[in-house]
Amino acid sequence: MSWKTIKAWIDVQQIARHPNDVFSFILGSVLAWYQADTFHWGIFICALFAVFFIANGIYLTNEVQDYEGDRLNKERIGNWGGMGLTSTGGSQVLVMGRLQQKHVQRVGMLFFALAIPLGLIIQFVFDAPPLTIPLGVAGMIVAYSYSNPPIKASYRGLGETFMMLSYVLLILAAYYMQAGLSWFPLVIALPRILTVPALKILREFPDYLADAASGKRTLVVIFGQRKMALVYIMLITIALVAFIPTFAITRSPFAIINLVPAFFFTLSVIPMIRGHWKNRVALEKICKSGFGGLLLTPITLAITFLLVKLFG
Repeated sequence: MSWKTIKAWIDVQQIARHPNDVFSFILGSVLAWYQADTFHWGIFICALFAVFFIANGIYLTNEVQDYEGDRLNKERIGNWGGMGLTSTGGSQVLVMGRLQQKHVQRVGMLFFALAIPLGLIIQFVFDAPPLTIPLGVAGMIVAYSYSNPPIKASYRGLGETFMMLSYVLLILAAYYMQAGLSWFPLVIALPRILTVPALKILREFPDYLADAASGKRTLVVIFGQRKMALVYIMLITIALVAFIPTFAITRSPFAIINLVPAFFFTLSVIPMIRGHWKNRVALEKICKSGFGGLLLTPITLAITFLLVKLFG
C-alpha cells in the first residue's frame, strides 16, 4: 500500500472530528465518578475504543452516502482537499478518486462490527449494568441510520434529531455503565446536547445548494436559511443558559472555565443575529467560533467536575 493510499485512509476517517465523540464520552464518565464515587477502568477503556470504532463507522459510511452531494458542493467551508473541525462537504477523498466507495463502505461497516465484541466484554466480563448492551445497540442503530439506508435520517429532515439523540445516548451510556441511570448527566450536558444540532444546522448553510441538488433534505433545505438562522440563535441561547446548573451545583470557582466555550458560542450567535450568515467570509468565521465552543464544552464541563471532585 502506497503512502498516498495510506494518507487517503487517514483523511477519510476525519480524525479532527473524533474529539467531539471522545470528550463527550469522557464527560459522561467523569460525571459518574463525581456523582457515585465509583469508576471501572476496564469498562472505560473498552467503551472508549467502542466509541471510536462507532464514530469511524459513521464518518466512513456517511462519506459514501453523501458522495453525490459532496461532488456537487462548490461552496463548502474549509480546505478543499482536507477535513478540519469546521469543514463542510465531506473530506472529498471519494470525490477526488483517492479511494473507492465500496472499499470505504466495507471498512466503515467493519468498524461498526469491531464495537460489538467490546460491548460483550463490558457487559459479561466486567459485569456492567444490564442495560449496557441495549443502550449500545440503540446507539449503533441511531448512528448507522443517520445517513445509511433504510432510514437515511439526514436525507429526510431527521439528521439533526438523530445526531442529538446519538450524543444523548453516548453521554447517558458513559454515565450508566459506571453509576446507573440518572438524569444528572443529561442536565449537566444540556449545553452539549443542544449545540450539537445547532452546529449541524450551521454546517448546512454553506452546503445548502449541493444538498438540495442531491436530494438531501436537511432542515435548512426544507425550511430555508432565514428560518433556520433563528433556530440556531434559539438553540445557542438556551445552551448558554444551560451552563447555569454547573455553576449552581458545584458552587466552585472551577466552573468559571465554562465561560470559555460560552464566549465562543456568543461570538457565533451575535453575527447570526445581525444576519451576517448571508456573507460567506462571515459565515466561515461564525462556523469556526461555533465549533470552537462545541469542542470545548465537554472538555470544560469534564474538567470542572474533575477538579471539584479532586479539590472541592
